[in-house]
Amino acid sequence: MTSAPQYPPPPVAEPGAVSRLLAGILGVFSAALTVAGTFLPAAASSVTVNGRLQSSFSVSAWARDVETAPQSEQDLFGVSHVARFGIPITVAAVVLLIGAVLVFTRARAAARILLITGSAGLVAAVWTMSMDVSASLSFEQRTSVVVAHYTTGTGFWVMLGGGVIAVLVLALAAFGGGRWTAPWTPQPYYYNPPVNDEPVIYSLTDPAPPQSWAEPPAQGELSPESEPAEEWTSPPFPPHDVQPAPGVEPPGKHRDDTDT
Repeated sequence: MTSAPQYPPPPVAEPGAVSRLLAGILGVFSAALTVAGTFLPAAASSVTVNGRLQSSFSVSAWARDVETAPQSEQDLFGVSHVARFGIPITVAAVVLLIGAVLVFTRARAAARILLITGSAGLVAAVWTMSMDVSASLSFEQRTSVVVAHYTTGTGFWVMLGGGVIAVLVLALAAFGGGRWTAPWTPQPYYYNPPVNDEPVIYSLTDPAPPQSWAEPPAQGELSPESEPAEEWTSPPFPPHDVQPAPGVEPPGKHRDDTDT
């Protein structure tokens, strides 16, 4: 009795594919947001004395933009510069962007390393910039004569949003649980002859069972299976030891012939 043939189970979805793709897509958005935010004002300041505006300027991650200020302050601003947080933010964003692009290639091990490094560096750079902006807000002062007002700018919130996305990228890349070292492919199977009417299925990841093969015949010689079979020859009919029936002349003798 022959049983129904057995087939290998269908391949399952690639493990970790969703977390890896999300890390790559979010990495691109995080890098783009933080770099764009470095060119926008991260903080702004204005000082009013007796109701008259004395100075007003904004600060980005690269430079200071002075709208109005006394000459003494303008001279000071001309020989000084702000903390250029744009340099570490841009470097970390470039590393993160390269890792995000490599996610969609076969270099997944390098992609994971660059995603973790870039996102961690970007979070650290944005956090440091946020501490500097938070320190500037502490200079807020309101008196009957002087009003010094400090506020956050658009660039601060844009960079902060990019940093939050970088935290998600860091979590997906570090704890996503997917296969990052090598691309996943469905495992094929091969079959051996059935044993007790049951086919034996092996995965290619397992060592192949030993196989026995017949030795090929030497050149110029025929194997027993390929040798021509001997032709069967029928005996003469009728045999010599068989007497003919009554009234039937034996073969080779005519009835008109007489015995001598």
